[in-house]
Amino acid sequence: MKLDSSVAAVVTGGASGLGAATSRALAAQGVKVAIFDFNDEKGEAIAKEIGGDAVDLIALFELHGRAIYDSAVRMSRRTGRA
Repeated sequence: MKLDSSVAAVVTGGASGLGAATSRALAAQGVKVAIFDFNDEKGEAIAKEIGGDAVDLIALFELHGRAIYDSAVRMSRRTGRA
C-alpha cells in the first residue's frame, strides 16, 4: 500500500510510546492521522506536532451506541476518507 495524503489512519494510543512513533512515522509520509488516546493533553500535543487530529477517548466512552459510530464517521469526513 502506498502511504501518502490519499490515506487516513486512526492510531489508538497515539499519544505516547509506540503509538506516538507510529503517528509521527505515518505523518512523515503524508498520511492524515487521527490520534485516539485517553491522555487528551498528550494527544493534542502530538496532533499539533504532526498536523493531525486528536480524539479524547474518555469523551468517546461517555457516548453510547450510535453516537460512537457517528463520531468515527465525522472524524473520517474531517480527514477526507468517508
